[in-house]
Amino acid sequence: MTIEQFKERNGYEIEGMWLPRVTAIVAMGSFVGAGGNSFWSRTAFRNAAEWGTITHEAVGQIVCGRACKIAAHIAISIHAFRQWYKANPFGVESYETAVERRVFDPKNLYAGTIDMLANVAGEYGVIDVKTSTAIRKEHALQTAAYLNAYQQTAQGGAQYTKRWILRIDQYQECRGCFAKRREKYGRAMTSGGKQICNHQWSQARGEVEFKEQENFEGDLEKFLDQKERWEQKNGAFLSRISNYPKNIKQVSLFS
Repeated sequence: MTIEQFKERNGYEIEGMWLPRVTAIVAMGSFVGAGGNSFWSRTAFRNAAEWGTITHEAVGQIVCGRACKIAAHIAISIHAFRQWYKANPFGVESYETAVERRVFDPKNLYAGTIDMLANVAGEYGVIDVKTSTAIRKEHALQTAAYLNAYQQTAQGGAQYTKRWILRIDQYQECRGCFAKRREKYGRAMTSGGKQICNHQWSQARGEVEFKEQENFEGDLEKFLDQKERWEQKNGAFLSRISNYPKNIKQVSLFS
């Protein structure tokens, strides 16, 4: 991997600085598939990421009241979200200011993109949209990093203190053993249930889960610890990035 490829995959250029992105740091400690399976780590990961991208875009448009065309393969999960959203509406200021909001922490030197800044029942916070099969521990670290970065740079306005995960999934379920079959990986992948079963699959159905994340300070501390480990692991690349703030500080100390 070239240094430019590393920079593109792992960070953002902000105000003349290169900063590592939250998702790259969090991904270091996440589950990457059974046994490092090559299909999962390459093809399936790429397809799942694309699924997530178009779902994020659709949800952002919907909550801002914009008309949007929904891709056929995510239509069932988006329909489930629309129904859930009618019963559980939340406020978003505008698409331009509150959706895909880039933030950075000038003290701890990282950056990220918040899916949505929202008002949920009178409480302000960040919403992170997931298309995963479950809410995982690393999601809490991610939202803590986003909220902290926003708090570091926000000027005036409402106090944002809350974090929520909005998980939107789509699957078929075996009527016999209750295994779940998902198509988002580019080919059908089955989880749970029994290995020996003549699966009889239901019609595809959507699922929405909305969960507040507790223990902000503890999650932020874990994220910053993981950032240090990520920096140690990638030290050879980071040392070659001239506008990485830690390198700039080191130069100024000895100049």
